[in-house]
Amino acid sequence: MVKKDSATIHYVIFILCIIAVPLLVLLFLHVGRATPSQPILYDGSLHIPISIADTEQSRDQGLSGTVSLPTNTGKLFMFDTPGSYGFWMKDMNYPLDLVWIDSSMNIIAITPNVAADTYPQIFYPPSPVQEVLEVNAHFSSQHDLLVGQHLTLQKHFD
Repeated sequence: MVKKDSATIHYVIFILCIIAVPLLVLLFLHVGRATPSQPILYDGSLHIPISIADTEQSRDQGLSGTVSLPTNTGKLFMFDTPGSYGFWMKDMNYPLDLVWIDSSMNIIAITPNVAADTYPQIFYPPSPVQEVLEVNAHFSSQHDLLVGQHLTLQKHFD
């Protein structure tokens, strides 16, 4: 009986090793590799996970047709040069705050609570911008975003 139990225990240990060793190797390889993370905009304790629209096609699409924007996240529209870019609420299903950002990453204006039913009205910044951040309506006031505030974009993580 003892030999049979001992053989069974050895067999189980052998099988576990066959399964565990490859899993440990995969885990080691994965941990050693940098994984991409979602870009963020931040200022002090405020961190806003974002998706980026930096091509003509992605800027044209924006958040149009989406059901919602996850809480405390945003979409950052990036342009190659500063300009007076117009934004509208075509095919939008929820209201937004538009945060206008200059080429130095300073907030120059905030257009709060832009309703989905304002289309075809077009919203423009008061002066040229290089980025525009779209966040859920009231986000700006709830998180104390202010004109003159400097934001930092972190796109890559080491």
